[in-house]
Amino acid sequence: MTGQTGMDEADLHGSVNESYDVIVVGGGGSGLAAAAAAGQAGAKVLVLEKQPTLGGTTWLAVGSISAAGTRLQKRAGIQDDPKGFIEDMAAFTADLLPRDNPDLRAMLAREAGKTVDWLEDLGVAFAGPYAEPPHRVLRMHNTVPGPRLIVDRLERAARLSGAVIQTGATTQELLQDANRRVYGVSFRVDGQERRAIARGGVILASGDFSGNDAMRQAYLASGAARAVPLNPNNQGDGFSLVEPLKAALCNMDAIFGPQLRFRRASRLGLNELMPSWPWLARAAAIFFMHAPKWTLKPLVRSLMIANMSPSERLFEAGAVLVASTGQLLDSARPAQSVAHTEDRTAYIVMPAQIAKQFSSLPNYISTAPGIAYAFFNDYARGRPDLVHSAENANSLAVALGMDELSLESALGKASKTPLVALGPVQAMLTTTEGALSVNEKCQVLDANSTVLAGLYAVGCMGQGGMLLRGHGLHLAWAFTSGRIAGNLAAHG
Repeated sequence: MTGQTGMDEADLHGSVNESYDVIVVGGGGSGLAAAAAAGQAGAKVLVLEKQPTLGGTTWLAVGSISAAGTRLQKRAGIQDDPKGFIEDMAAFTADLLPRDNPDLRAMLAREAGKTVDWLEDLGVAFAGPYAEPPHRVLRMHNTVPGPRLIVDRLERAARLSGAVIQTGATTQELLQDANRRVYGVSFRVDGQERRAIARGGVILASGDFSGNDAMRQAYLASGAARAVPLNPNNQGDGFSLVEPLKAALCNMDAIFGPQLRFRRASRLGLNELMPSWPWLARAAAIFFMHAPKWTLKPLVRSLMIANMSPSERLFEAGAVLVASTGQLLDSARPAQSVAHTEDRTAYIVMPAQIAKQFSSLPNYISTAPGIAYAFFNDYARGRPDLVHSAENANSLAVALGMDELSLESALGKASKTPLVALGPVQAMLTTTEGALSVNEKCQVLDANSTVLAGLYAVGCMGQGGMLLRGHGLHLAWAFTSGRIAGNLAAHG
């Protein structure tokens, strides 16, 4: 560690319990990436995570990272470069480019491939790359057996470098000196108030604000504001911490979704039960790369039916969306329609013969991008809690506690036929796009675009105005921004 605050610890306001080079607020994917990178650069690191376990929203992700110029691409003979990556990302968000941050998007395109290679060096195994149109080349890298392996490897790398990881720690305040430089934090753990200084910098990796009801109401449209957050622990804590510092905010109203999702499985899937041993992950990745597609299904089925979005092909085929009371909802705007129900819960109801149509391609219930599909029979076997069959609408209404007349009205002529209901489904908010304004070094900026010295933001907290539509980009940014900020903060 070479950077210094320029003052003696004894000159700080009040007593200081601990001294570090880098303090990371948040132990999700981006925070652990920052801690691992800073530790590799020789910094003494403290990670503060408010939850009892690490992983954050990364733990709930599919585990895809989109990147260009990776070793994995080169091994597969794929020619790719950041320029093409930028162009293809823009194809996802052409309507949003006037609001986007082109400098950060270019930085992500340049650095995401290096991040995938770095994660490989740490023991993370990837299968792929896979296709995702409108990307013109194969760029989607899927972690095997899932994102928890990345969390495990990043935590291990941070701890091996000597990082102190404190769970159950709530950060109370960012400490600034007379020159407005952020030099530390105050935090609370086990009922005790503590303070720590950071000679190189403080990195905010505290996630988005999707779990904060008041912030959703303040910034988002009504459908998104009422949606169920994927990670209710994302309370926008970092935004509260920077409020006294007058940090600039970007695109706080932006959101992709909400989207319909089945509730999460109560049992762990096969991909979650697999040990995260690097050698096993590498073997599984090789299997993913070379095995026939049909042999992959047992391994990915648990992922596809765990907490995925039902295909809107169901509605095109004749299924209807009904509230938990049995009333017909708008299947043309399914997530928004469900979000405005009292309990934000619904069911997808269809005649049994339509359900049978979703037993093979081209019809599927859900998909893991680029890998495989889940069909009706997969849900019937693997998620019986989501599949409800009945001889007619009256029987189904009784089984699900719906109003019989409402359900009959919603189904019309189909009410007298054998029926299948999938659900419950919820209108779910995966992540909010609003973030702190940051530069290409992930340094936080104020309203005048002036750097708030000593303060960095990464992941969703430091998205800086980028609008990341498409699979694999949020994780790409989480780990890339964490890697860059950790390394820069370590060098002061």
